[in-house]
Amino acid sequence: MRKNIKKVFVCFIAAATIFTSSTGVLANKITVNMPYSIYETVEKNNISSGVVHEKIMKFTTAGWWNINVLRIDLLDPYTDIKGLINPESIIKRDKVSSLVEKHNAVAGINGDFFSYTPLPWALSPLISEGELVSMSRESNPLPSFFIDVLNQGKIGYFNTTIDAVNLNTEKSIRVNVVNNVIFTEFQTVTLLNKNWGPESIGTKYHNDAVEVVVDNDVVAEVRQGKEAVAIPENGYVLIVRGPRAQELLGLSVGDKMELKVKSAPDINEIKFSMGGGSFILENGELRNPDTSSPGDHPRSGIGISKEGTEIILVTIDGRDSSFKGVSQEMFGAIMRDLGAHNALNLDGGGSTAMAIKAIDESKATVVNKPSEGTERLVINAVGVFSNAPEGKLTNIKISTDDTNMFVDTTRKLNIKGYDEYYNPVTLDETKLEFTIEGVEGNIEGNVFKAESTGQAKITVKYEDIVTSIDLNVLGTIKDINTSLSSFTIGINSERTLPIFSGKDAMGFEAKIYPEDITFSTINEIGYVVNNVFYSEKAPRAGILTAKIGEGLRNIHVYVGNDAKLVSGFENIENIKFTSYPNTVTGEVNLNSDAKEGKSSVSLKYDFSKGEKTRAAYVNLITGKNLGMAIPGNPKSLGLWVSGDNSGSWLRGIIKDNKGNSHYIDFAKNVDWTGWKYVTANLPTNISYPITIEKVYAVETDSLKKQSGELLFDGLIAQYTPVLGNITIPTPSALKDNKNVKSEVKAEGFSIGITSEPTGLDELVKYDATSKIKSRINNNNVGVLLNGVSEEFKKDLKNSSIINASGNYNKNNHKDMFFLHVNTQKGGIRATNPEQWNSLRKDLENIKENNIVLLLSSPVFGANGFTDTLEANLFHKYLIEARDRGKNVFVVHGGNSNTSDLRDNIRYIGINTKTPAKAEDIYDLSIVEFVVNGSDVTYQINPLFQKPNVTVGKK
Repeated sequence: MRKNIKKVFVCFIAAATIFTSSTGVLANKITVNMPYSIYETVEKNNISSGVVHEKIMKFTTAGWWNINVLRIDLLDPYTDIKGLINPESIIKRDKVSSLVEKHNAVAGINGDFFSYTPLPWALSPLISEGELVSMSRESNPLPSFFIDVLNQGKIGYFNTTIDAVNLNTEKSIRVNVVNNVIFTEFQTVTLLNKNWGPESIGTKYHNDAVEVVVDNDVVAEVRQGKEAVAIPENGYVLIVRGPRAQELLGLSVGDKMELKVKSAPDINEIKFSMGGGSFILENGELRNPDTSSPGDHPRSGIGISKEGTEIILVTIDGRDSSFKGVSQEMFGAIMRDLGAHNALNLDGGGSTAMAIKAIDESKATVVNKPSEGTERLVINAVGVFSNAPEGKLTNIKISTDDTNMFVDTTRKLNIKGYDEYYNPVTLDETKLEFTIEGVEGNIEGNVFKAESTGQAKITVKYEDIVTSIDLNVLGTIKDINTSLSSFTIGINSERTLPIFSGKDAMGFEAKIYPEDITFSTINEIGYVVNNVFYSEKAPRAGILTAKIGEGLRNIHVYVGNDAKLVSGFENIENIKFTSYPNTVTGEVNLNSDAKEGKSSVSLKYDFSKGEKTRAAYVNLITGKNLGMAIPGNPKSLGLWVSGDNSGSWLRGIIKDNKGNSHYIDFAKNVDWTGWKYVTANLPTNISYPITIEKVYAVETDSLKKQSGELLFDGLIAQYTPVLGNITIPTPSALKDNKNVKSEVKAEGFSIGITSEPTGLDELVKYDATSKIKSRINNNNVGVLLNGVSEEFKKDLKNSSIINASGNYNKNNHKDMFFLHVNTQKGGIRATNPEQWNSLRKDLENIKENNIVLLLSSPVFGANGFTDTLEANLFHKYLIEARDRGKNVFVVHGGNSNTSDLRDNIRYIGINTKTPAKAEDIYDLSIVEFVVNGSDVTYQINPLFQKPNVTVGKK
């Protein structure tokens, strides 16, 4: 709209009245209590001239904050900020990463709050490159962020009016909305231009709507009740109906038009403007938010430095097992800590996303962690651009995907050159000169192969520029693993293999490239070439074996599948519509647009009313009963779906033969139009045979108010081939050289760690507890996990007895230091965050050479810390203690006896479950340590031997 709005007369209301809001600051001023910081890391990278990306991982007493920051220097002549919308149409929502790619930006963050109905529209005005792109109302009660023509950043409240003036008659028509459809009644005048899309509204909603086409400031056509018309490249279309229709009908073809704008602040003085929900930080003071968004959630924001020359774009993640998010008020405090003097809260929640794209890359990378697992489609975004000229090479960087590696394996080196503006510079690879120090090895192309263990330093020289990277070359691989334990693949198909990981004898881990691994197959399922598995032409199940060093891993492969049609949706009698709650309306019908057969089923739904979860169901009926039977044991269900790009969640409900209902997911986000084949994996815990009762669309986000239509066809049950009786190679398992039986030497001592099994004697009907006490007494030190009663304790004769329960506490015996950390609530912080302060200090100051940490629950795995980042941080501090020469062991309670060697640190688990039946006594164990100076060994021994009974034949 630059040509039609910005070039014309603008009546300017003084911006000072908008930006001077000090009168309300004291009333709005608030304070928040910032949580105590436990740990923090900051990574900084220049992504272009004047733009720096910071990744901040901060662990506080309130949890983790995953903060991504873009710092934009407005004084840099080669940096600009613009609004991003889908180039096809402003109403076609898109991912932030896609918007960054389509506009060739270097970075972007999600923008304004928006509504889904009746069509997507932003709540506040958007101005980009001085052009008014959209406006939802004449007076906007919500705040906006501005950059003026002097490149100063400001936050205030946008106020504008637009009049379309007929210069022939001097009559004015008030334009209420620009490139937005807020209400389908069209009782107010709406202006649509090229940003809307190729065509106007036409008769989409009403047969009496009046549309006036203005091309190059001249009325080209006056229409009423006609189909959509093409929107002129250098013009616009005005739309209205009802009482104001006569205003447009009073225009004639050939009339000269002028758009006049009254704007505060002056649109002529604005380069960029993006709306938001709340003005959360004003002149360095926190203020009450403009909109209510209580609780901790993902947040996005835009801040301005005190001088107004640095823009700070920020995302903070939430709704995650580690990242809980923050309140608007806390977000304001975080923005202030990051250097903002004024800050605006943008759309957050599932919309929160930040993407970065290197200048020489075509794809953008999402650097935060979207709460829905993938980016939400948004209506607009803040884009960061670089127009820096190409300069001379000033530096080179060398990187790799893992600085740990194994001997006789390879590591790819990525070498890039940059000019003074951080533009990439193409390097002549023939001029790269490599030097290897510390280990034996060789480099071919950009791939380093290690031939001996140790600390490797790889130096690369290009002309007169030198840089280097350090690699840690580990010993022989003893075990390998991958997250992929099985996969299904079609016949004559291919699948890229994942990167594997391995461990050496000390439990040190590193990535392993598939090209370093020898692959073999069992049962003629296919073969591997250049990291890609190629399946054979017949359905068959078999084994793909990966082997390197002493490591071996088996992957079950299922080639092809048998499919059986459950429903072709040809009969409306087998289908019924229901909804939840009753505010959701819709219907089901047969539709002739079929993917297979003669018809599909149409599900029309309207989620515009009601809050929280709303669902529209296609109920599948057999006779008079709900549910369609699915024979056999299928592993997944397939369904053809014609999408509506609504973002709805597509699910199903199945019932097993025990009457248990299970929810399955066909698509987390219907982000497509046209036909697409989707599959839903069935739960592993179902009891066959099963029935499918419903296929449905659901929305759980109260802010999303979409309506639409989905078509379903060809519901298929998919069955995988059976493996059958084949011999499978034995997978490798890492053996801990400290998990051995040892004898106590002259100055040594032993430790017994177990738990008191309450109610055991009553359960087994004899004095079993005395045997446990006797076994503990065989050791110099007795440790009881999860508490000990006075009755049990009085019979213990150890020289030292440690009660590992309750609050954080510490004990020592000779050269062994014991730390009890309470993790009963699923982690250290969740149980008592103050433990972290004590733990860090104690680990740094322990004088003893041997450390045993005693925990009530596991650290890693399914029953470990609910916050996996906290588990990794705990491990990091133990590694630092190990690097100071300490022997570190972790002994924890749990549901089984386990031993895990990680980075030369032992995690030892013993079964601390209270026995429920007599035979559970054989699951009770004791961890017994033998400490001979710095030589510490251990074993997990049963407290009761299961009798070896042979039953003879009669």
